[in-house]
Amino acid sequence: MTVAEVTTTEQQRRKGLGLAALSAVAFAAMTLLVRVLSDAGFSPLQIMAWRGAVQAVCALGTCAGLRVNPFKVDSGWKRFRWVCVRAVFGWIGHLLYYAALARLSMGVATVLFFTNPVFTAVLAHWMLDERFTSDQRWLMGVSLFGIVLVVAPLSPLALIGVGVSRWSLAALLGAASVALAYVSVRVAGPRVHPLIHVVYFSVVAAVGSALLAFIQGENWHLPAATTTAWLSVIGVGVCAFLAQYLMGSGLLLASAGPVVMMRNSDIVISFVLDAALFHTWPSASSVIGAIIITICMVKISLSTQS
Repeated sequence: MTVAEVTTTEQQRRKGLGLAALSAVAFAAMTLLVRVLSDAGFSPLQIMAWRGAVQAVCALGTCAGLRVNPFKVDSGWKRFRWVCVRAVFGWIGHLLYYAALARLSMGVATVLFFTNPVFTAVLAHWMLDERFTSDQRWLMGVSLFGIVLVVAPLSPLALIGVGVSRWSLAALLGAASVALAYVSVRVAGPRVHPLIHVVYFSVVAAVGSALLAFIQGENWHLPAATTTAWLSVIGVGVCAFLAQYLMGSGLLLASAGPVVMMRNSDIVISFVLDAALFHTWPSASSVIGAIIITICMVKISLSTQS
């Protein structure tokens, strides 16, 4: 490999990690809007349905603007099946996460769901033969400890199965499901445009969630007739679209493990936004956890480069 090729590869890797960081910002903003909608009486299924519908409009509109045909995937079923895997398991993963959020404290549900980098790294090693060194395993373990300090400083034993309820298991299964969705993007390869993944996930999320809500007999909740309410509904879909599009682009440029670890920085960003908008200030343990996460992400990035 020439010096120019090495430089280009390194630039792509850095760009991929940068896109993953921007994805984290968008996801954190979406999380805050989900909180607003939940307080307004929307169920998890209905939030997901609204999110999927708005996200589908954004994705299809962007496809039209960029002249990307979402109904044509190179190599046919060979690649399209992984687009379907990404859509279905991404949807299932977030539904399980929302179900856990409805029955557990936000800290416990979030810290369990954000074990997905471990699943991602293992699946990427198995399915893509990506490196998974002992140093990376150790750093991932330490970073997950940092996540515990940020979101659930009083419940670290939940990660090792002590007193885990079925809803805690749902969050863990959601983490594994989302990890498979992340790796599926790389298995499908760069010939599948990131927007195609977003389109199919959005359609599955909107139709699947609405259908499940109907089967369960939920009364459909419409936004209040105010600008703020409708902006919240639309904002969830727009932020989700940006988060997924940026994440998909990042996964095509950098290894799955480090990209997803960078993506987990949205926990820290969420605390900053929460403090600024809801005046909820993080504890000392949260600050320590944020520092641990940042250091581990830098070290993982450097170890991948070497």
